[in-house]
Amino acid sequence: MDPLSIVYSVITMAVACFLGVFLANLILEFGLANFFSKPLAPLMRSANLPEIFSVPAMISAIDVRGGLSIVGSLREKNGIDDSTVVAYKLVTRPFSTVFFLFRYYLPISLAALGFFAGSAYIALSFASAFICMLIGIFYGRLRVKKIEVNLELPKNSKNRNDVIKSSLSSAIEMTKKVVSRYIVITVLITLLLFAGFFDLISKTVDAYTKQFGFSSNFAVLISIHLFSPMSSVLTAGEFLRNGLISVKECLIALLIGRFLFIAIMDYPRHSLPFYASIFPVKLASKLVLAGIVSNAIATPILIAIVFLML
Repeated sequence: MDPLSIVYSVITMAVACFLGVFLANLILEFGLANFFSKPLAPLMRSANLPEIFSVPAMISAIDVRGGLSIVGSLREKNGIDDSTVVAYKLVTRPFSTVFFLFRYYLPISLAALGFFAGSAYIALSFASAFICMLIGIFYGRLRVKKIEVNLELPKNSKNRNDVIKSSLSSAIEMTKKVVSRYIVITVLITLLLFAGFFDLISKTVDAYTKQFGFSSNFAVLISIHLFSPMSSVLTAGEFLRNGLISVKECLIALLIGRFLFIAIMDYPRHSLPFYASIFPVKLASKLVLAGIVSNAIATPILIAIVFLML
């Protein structure tokens, strides 16, 4: 991969992460969350969720961890059942997708894939999120009993300078963790690329994808996506610029790779530990399963859209 592309993605990741955490803290500390979340109340009601869940939903657009932490607090204080939390996570997928939009989809996809393919990939990612939201609404209406929950948000009793300093400190700390992990992963992926590790995997995948008329580069993108979605997008951009893959193949490969990454790597290895740090392991497992199943439903629909549109 191009070293400049790697540097650009690291800088983009750092800036987006810092701003996201910083703004989330300011909104909470200054008591603005309740005001901004009111328009989301009808969406919560459509899934039989408490209206106050619109607060963490809004927060998740800025900081996914912050939003889910609020839900965890509500659950402990009010005895909310597992089905309510699962429905909330599915219903709020579009908002958490906004969180990743500025960290990943918008800057990296457009820069790597170009305006047309990048915009299409972003649109498909949001379409997947809205399909998950519809599944969550349907699930909530079937499984969730209507309940009322009260949430006490922080009042603006702190000194403004203290709030800003605290938010800056939190943002810097989180950015350090995210960037350091991302650099390690990027270096590892680059070494694996030079070692031919992905070539070995792609040959296995290629044996199956050729049966459907796809090229070997199609299999390469899927194999890379299994370990690093961002690296896969960057590689896809190189393939497109050099005419080694069509836009249709590129988008379908990224969609398949995205689902496999979620099902095999992301949810079990990353999401599950995070969920388990907030909720009981049983509920955390349900959240992971719900995420995998909803994406398994959404992915074939998105692939069909690509075939119809391109």
